[in-house]
Amino acid sequence: MATHGSRDQVDRHGTTQYLQAMQASTPELSPRYSTITTAKYQPNPTTAMSTIAFFGATGDSAGHCLAQTLTSGINCRALARNPSKLTASLLAKSVPSSTLDRHLTIIRGDAKDLEAVKRVLRTDDDEKATVVDKIVSGIGGTQLVFTWNPFRPFSLSDPKICQEAGATLLRALQELRPATKPMLINISTTGIPPKGVPRDVPWPYVVLYPWLGHVMHEDKRVLQGRLAEHMTVSPEGERGIRGYVNVKPSILMSGEAKGMQAVRQGVDEKPEVGYWINRVDVGGWIAESLVKSDGKAEWRNKSVTLTY
Repeated sequence: MATHGSRDQVDRHGTTQYLQAMQASTPELSPRYSTITTAKYQPNPTTAMSTIAFFGATGDSAGHCLAQTLTSGINCRALARNPSKLTASLLAKSVPSSTLDRHLTIIRGDAKDLEAVKRVLRTDDDEKATVVDKIVSGIGGTQLVFTWNPFRPFSLSDPKICQEAGATLLRALQELRPATKPMLINISTTGIPPKGVPRDVPWPYVVLYPWLGHVMHEDKRVLQGRLAEHMTVSPEGERGIRGYVNVKPSILMSGEAKGMQAVRQGVDEKPEVGYWINRVDVGGWIAESLVKSDGKAEWRNKSVTLTY
């Protein structure tokens, strides 16, 4: 899939020599996912699957999902402030350079830039906008900031990144007014369950999370609330999405894939409680359960917890 355009809008993946050199030094995909990532995607005849948009794919949960989506032969569009960093990350996940050229378009920009977000979402230039079928958002703060507050020692350089980027995404879709609205897959976190449902973390985390992760969790909590409000309060004609699923993994680690059979999944009313899960398995689960299929009806406009 060609990625033509001015450099401030669409960035090429890099020179062929750069891609080949990076790929040559990259290990093969984990055998636990080899059958998933090498299988050609077969569209569901009842679903008009076309293109998937990715935000925050430089982060590894969304990044692993993007890698497995691409190697399944699905066209993807991704927003990145640094396209070469995203390209290098995908090559490190053993995505062939030929697959990047054929199936990936990277748009340079920021998730809070309305026009950049619109460019990612649109798949044509028709007056009646055609947009992607699904959106995967792995946006989250990455730069920790130490504070002198002993009760909340850590913050973020951009403590409202999730809620502001989410608001920009919804606004972009409302202004585009697509004939077919996309589904949003929002990668969130455990530790912020809705009121009235069981806790979704082990007891030690009940103490640890508010102390170490209050700012990060509050940002994600606000976004989850806005998504719920968007689907319940906004008139149907004014909604930018047809629905959403919050994917809420337990603490993320960077180990090797254990495979789909190792992943336990729950819902808000009956969450699976665990201590950790590897990012590669989160990305793999999203690709298989929500990108390449429509997921379970009980997940629509709710949350799914993932853990080992």
